[in-house]
Amino acid sequence: MRLLRPALLLLSLVGASCRKVPITQVETVFQVADAAWFAEEETLFVFAEVHADQGLGEPSLLEVTWTTDDGEVPWTPLSELTNVHTHLPVDCGPRALCQSASVAVPLEPRNVRVRLRYHRDGELAFEADTAYNVVGRGPAHSNRSFVVYGVFDETNRAIQWRGRHQFPTVRNEKAQALGLRRSFLVEDARYGDGPFVPRDNPYGYGLDCPRGLPETGAEPVGTADRAVFGPDLLPLAASDEATVCARATVTDATGTFVTDALARKNPEVRPGFPALRSPIHDALVLPFFLAPCGREISDDHEEMQRQRLLLGDLPPTCTDDWERPNFVPELAVRFREAVEEARPLGRDMVLVIGLHQDEPGLSEAVEEALVQVAPQERHRTTPRLAGAFVLDSTIRGLSDPELAPVTLWCPSTLPTSAIPDASARSCAIAPDNPDFELGPFSFGALPILPDRTQYLDFLETYSKAQAGTVQSLAFRTPEFAASAAHVDLGEFGVATFLNGEQIDADSDDAFSWCVPDEPLPFVFSSELLGASAAYGIGAEQCEYLGLPPGACESATVGLLPIDALPEWHNAARESVYDLGIFWEFPFLLRMEYEVVGAGAVSAFGFSVPFGLASDAESYYGAPIWSAEVLPLGDELTQCKRFCDHPTFDSAGVYHPTQLFRPTYQRSCYLPDLPEPGDGGYPSDP
Repeated sequence: MRLLRPALLLLSLVGASCRKVPITQVETVFQVADAAWFAEEETLFVFAEVHADQGLGEPSLLEVTWTTDDGEVPWTPLSELTNVHTHLPVDCGPRALCQSASVAVPLEPRNVRVRLRYHRDGELAFEADTAYNVVGRGPAHSNRSFVVYGVFDETNRAIQWRGRHQFPTVRNEKAQALGLRRSFLVEDARYGDGPFVPRDNPYGYGLDCPRGLPETGAEPVGTADRAVFGPDLLPLAASDEATVCARATVTDATGTFVTDALARKNPEVRPGFPALRSPIHDALVLPFFLAPCGREISDDHEEMQRQRLLLGDLPPTCTDDWERPNFVPELAVRFREAVEEARPLGRDMVLVIGLHQDEPGLSEAVEEALVQVAPQERHRTTPRLAGAFVLDSTIRGLSDPELAPVTLWCPSTLPTSAIPDASARSCAIAPDNPDFELGPFSFGALPILPDRTQYLDFLETYSKAQAGTVQSLAFRTPEFAASAAHVDLGEFGVATFLNGEQIDADSDDAFSWCVPDEPLPFVFSSELLGASAAYGIGAEQCEYLGLPPGACESATVGLLPIDALPEWHNAARESVYDLGIFWEFPFLLRMEYEVVGAGAVSAFGFSVPFGLASDAESYYGAPIWSAEVLPLGDELTQCKRFCDHPTFDSAGVYHPTQLFRPTYQRSCYLPDLPEPGDGGYPSDP
């Protein structure tokens, strides 16, 4: 509230009659002017905080008045009241006055008002618009001004007992800041399952704890602060028990009040799956250079193709007779023989083909030969042919859909729209630095993998040095164990379950997913998901399971992205989840490139992944193809016990209504838990 009134000062003038003279507006504002009477405690609480630009000083007073059926209490300074509880003096700053009080008032007060008197000997006063509440008789958790509850440390063995102020219009920490202190005592602590905690009593204060529970053996503990750790640890015999019940004693105007207080353990969590060793290695290159042997097309272009693929002086595979009927099967045999000759080396392989041609139809013939070799190797156990990379002389897209998932076919046009042509989709260059400048051009002006026309036109204007050179070339491929299983997702990629990696879970476990900085390529499957792939999940079943929108559509292929695991498990409660990796493409081409411009040498790297819609689209390039370990422990957290208990957040604030299971399915669980030795005033808004 913000009330502004000009201060009026009575001046006695010699030889003149008294009259009110407006002096100045001092901007007096009551930030807090609150009162509450609790019938159960027969206590009136008053809180006040006033700010003024001038006029406040040591003689200034905060006063209160009220009326009951026994009579009226005149304006009385808060400092002169007999308090039921401790109220410390508070310094709110040079232009403010703060105070609180608690008075024994057996009968319900009426007309409770708070004001500021500028000087204890003067008449000038400023009355607040007082907020007054009456709290009638009722349950302890909702009808008393103070509740007691317990929290645990990280080990779930040390208990911190806390007191919490509970007023209608003054928050807990504000009551403390205005000087109110309450003392409490906790004793006779026992451990067990404890009572059911209803939503309207999140702290569990005043519930009837089961009788006959085992004693913890802890000594009584009390404090006049808001929190205190007990000196005794919970016995190991109580490790599996969810709660500790104790008798809590507080004082009020009627004497003492004793009831049960509850401490509930923190959710016990661990990484759902700490990390997956990356099976990514550099593949063995099987090089081919296909070109006519009886004639020359372009020495400059051939030199560029060989340099880009680091083929050196590799003898060409002649294509002069490519139109004869046996050309395609014979070329397929050459490819297959190269694979079988290299297989004993134990490494995955990639066919790297420079196609130097100027005849329509030859590229299609090479495609036909590759179709007979590459697709069937895709999911074989290592050593296998992971795929093929073709650098053609002309721009074209792959025409055979069977070959598309395992072959990069370059060069490509530059994307000019949201839906690029087939060549751009089959050769999607993704530079590490999209803003890199190639001499006088931006990155896109001369493709790193150009067609013959682009390259020769560039040389007419500039130089070979400015066209740049490839310094290194690597094909990163995933190694597949004999036990690996694959789920083919067509043009989207494939999911591989590498070596029997599983996440085990009990039905009452819960999971939390923390969205990572970069997408992680993990997927999971299960018995029910496998059944869904065979029979499908209907809309009614999807709604019944409480799955997120779109999950059932994904479930019909037998797997889901890992971020859906918390919600899936909460609905399906399965015991085993198979962990897999999603690959957008079977291998990743990595190039290091160098260009000379104005006498300076610049170098940068880029990737050529499969099937990107544009040069700005993200892909699973950085973590999956370069990291030796793919961490998952920071993103997927598994709760093993006490998953329906309240949680702490990363600021150390206890949230009694935010239980682990529903709250953290799609948010990070990063609790800052209390530790023995912490002060007696935890953050508890």
